[in-house]
Amino acid sequence: MQVLNTGVAAGNWDDAGGDSLQLLHCVMAIESAIGQELGLEAFTVGMSFNEMVEAVLSAQAGERREKKRHPPVLFLFPGSVGYGPSLAAFAAAMGKVARVSPIRYPGLAAILDGHDSLAAMAAAALEQINRAQPAGPVRLLGHSLGGAVAFEVAARLLAAGRPVRFLGILDTSLLDEPSNHWETLTRTFHRIRTNRISARRMACRALAKITVAIGREAYLTRILDRFAKGEFNPTSFRTKLELQEVLRARSFFRWLDGPKPALPIAGTLFRCRREGMPRTLGWDSVLAHLDVVPIKGNHIDLVIEPNLATNRPLIETAVVQTYSPAESRKREDLSST
Repeated sequence: MQVLNTGVAAGNWDDAGGDSLQLLHCVMAIESAIGQELGLEAFTVGMSFNEMVEAVLSAQAGERREKKRHPPVLFLFPGSVGYGPSLAAFAAAMGKVARVSPIRYPGLAAILDGHDSLAAMAAAALEQINRAQPAGPVRLLGHSLGGAVAFEVAARLLAAGRPVRFLGILDTSLLDEPSNHWETLTRTFHRIRTNRISARRMACRALAKITVAIGREAYLTRILDRFAKGEFNPTSFRTKLELQEVLRARSFFRWLDGPKPALPIAGTLFRCRREGMPRTLGWDSVLAHLDVVPIKGNHIDLVIEPNLATNRPLIETAVVQTYSPAESRKREDLSST
């Protein structure tokens, strides 16, 4: 009711005027209220109020199928915006092929407290991986910034003696891409026209970029905390999300400029169409072997329909090819139930 500014908690989320960003806001607020992380894959913009209540109650009760019935784990590293509803829907759709475990990066407070490097993101991710899967071969899939974090995590896992069975990279480039201002403008216009991004969100993002450029992100955060009307203020929430994304992106570009280890493993690059860019996007220089899989869509909408219908089977096939016979049998048993 507070997130959507409505007097009645009934009906479906989207029918009540909620979008995916507001859904993320609501889930994060619920997590803060109950002191527990929730799986975003359980929440969709089409869900009803009762379904949302049931999803929260199930998470609190710890309802999970027995571990022996789970397919192998695939750790999913989101881009700079973090794990949102689109990636959650993608993760849920892959449920019969892999048990997708999303990685969470340090939030805005931690970033402002000095945990603002890609190494800090990798350290946080490694802790989550060791908790969720303390032994056995590890599979990693990263989108955008997440491709770089997954690479750094793979280096740390190998150094610790753990095998990395799969390293998937969703359209992350290690090279500078020629700027095309006209393409950026037309893409932004298309996103506005199709209601993918609002004018308010664009304003929040512009404010975040300007603030980071002049080094006043901590000051802006204090102002938002002081003058915003509670944690449910949508403008404050959006601005903080944009600040977080801009700061993470800055860390990614700093990482790109630094040295990188050469890893003795194979990787799979799922590559969108990029004009004037090498086929491998630079990954052949840091991996022993690289498979390049062309996919549909652009960097932003590659895991969103209608592109997902084509891209998801390609990703699933690449993951399944790394399964041992025992892992394949476990997955087949799950698919048959």
